[in-house]
Amino acid sequence: MGAGGGRGGRGGPDGTETAGLAEVIGRIREELEEAQHDGQESRIQFRVERVNVEFTVQVRREGTGKGSLNIGVVTAEAGGTAARENMHRIEIELMPHDRNEPPQEQGFSIGGEE
Repeated sequence: MGAGGGRGGRGGPDGTETAGLAEVIGRIREELEEAQHDGQESRIQFRVERVNVEFTVQVRREGTGKGSLNIGVVTAEAGGTAARENMHRIEIELMPHDRNEPPQEQGFSIGGEE
């Protein structure tokens, strides 16, 4: 997961590498689609009802004063260790559905309109 703009990842001053949350969720989506495609001809099928993901994130303000606030999912520690007080844990429950079959539960779709 490479470095990028405001939503992408980047290295922190303490050597911690991060990736944007949107980038990580997009990668999870790609992996699920690949697993679905690879298993189409398999005799054994799996139904994915929920995907629980727990992230360690680093929150930091860039610039001075009212600089931008960035949240990055920690992906690696290269050449340094992040201060524990800068790390936070978040958990997200994703409920996959086909774009042509909107979910019956409340919520919103990431990646499309309902």
